[in-house]
Order: sequence, then structure tokens, then C-alpha cells
Amino acid sequence: MKRFLMPLRRGVLVAGVLLGVGAAVSAPRREDAINLRIAREQFNLVMTPEAVTGADFQVSRAPGELRGRTYLGSFNLALKPGEVTGALGGASVNLKVTKEGDALVAKGGFGGRPVDLKLSPGELKVYVRDCTYRLKAQEDSRFYVGKRSCDVASTPPSEVWLPDEFQAASAEEKAVILLLAL
Repeated sequence: MKRFLMPLRRGVLVAGVLLGVGAAVSAPRREDAINLRIAREQFNLVMTPEAVTGADFQVSRAPGELRGRTYLGSFNLALKPGEVTGALGGASVNLKVTKEGDALVAKGGFGGRPVDLKLSPGELKVYVRDCTYRLKAQEDSRFYVGKRSCDVASTPPSEVWLPDEFQAASAEEKAVILLLAL
């Protein structure tokens, strides 16, 4: 009987190691992805100079425009200094984007709904799709944690991690990507 158990143990050990290595290789690195933990769910959006991709999230980045589709629908957006226009899921997008000191502020209509976004080194405050996110920076301009108004009290705090590629994007692009992701 021992003769049969040793290969079985070895096989289980090898399978476990391979599964662990596969998971580590396939997971996006924290440094190159927008990592979101919202209402007990986690999303990783890998951001490159050409695209932002994740499950149900495909955004093509080009100078002056963003195109793609998310769970909200297909979109084609024109990015101009201080404004974003276009359509999201058949509804209009008309955002005004400004800088107030070191904060990025975006207000207007986004997919036919009102939005309000303020991103600063110390906080991320967003009103989108009838929820208000009030997140405080744990690491300046990089990692934000806090509550969402549409969650019940027992829901863990929301978390948002912003990679270097996000930091390098234009103000208009940052606003759109956050509004699409949240």
C-alpha cells in the first residue's frame, strides 16, 4: 500500500506547485494594473500605452480619443483639453475636466447620467451611477481606501490602486478611465 501512496503524494505536490506558479504568472503585477476592490469583488485592469484591458473591459487608447466597450456598453469618446465628448452605450457624454490646485475635477454627463469626480493626492471622491465613493489616500496619488454610499455597513471598504501608466495619462483620460471602472 505504501508503494502506491508515495507516487500519489508526489503527484499532488507537483500539481499544487504548478497551480501556484501558474496563478502567480497569470496575475497582473500591482505596478502595471488598476486594481479595484469594490463590494467584495476584485477587478484588475491592465494598463499599457495602447490599451486598458480586463474582464468585460476593453479600452483602446489613441491620442485624442478612447474607444472600446465595457459592461456599460460600447463607446467612442473624443478627448480635448478640458472636455470629453461622445457616446457611451447610446447615451451622450459631456464632461468638463479642470485642475483645481493639485486636484483633477470632472463634472457633467457620462452615459446619460450625472457624474462628479475629484482626484487629488489625498483623496478620491466620485459620484457615479447613484453611488458616492469617499476614499482617502493611503499612499499619495496611488492607493485609496474608503466607503461607498450604496453599500451596506458590513461591506468591506473599497480600494483603488493606480499604476504609473495611469499617472502618466492626461487629465481627461484619467477621468474617463475611473468613471468607466467604477
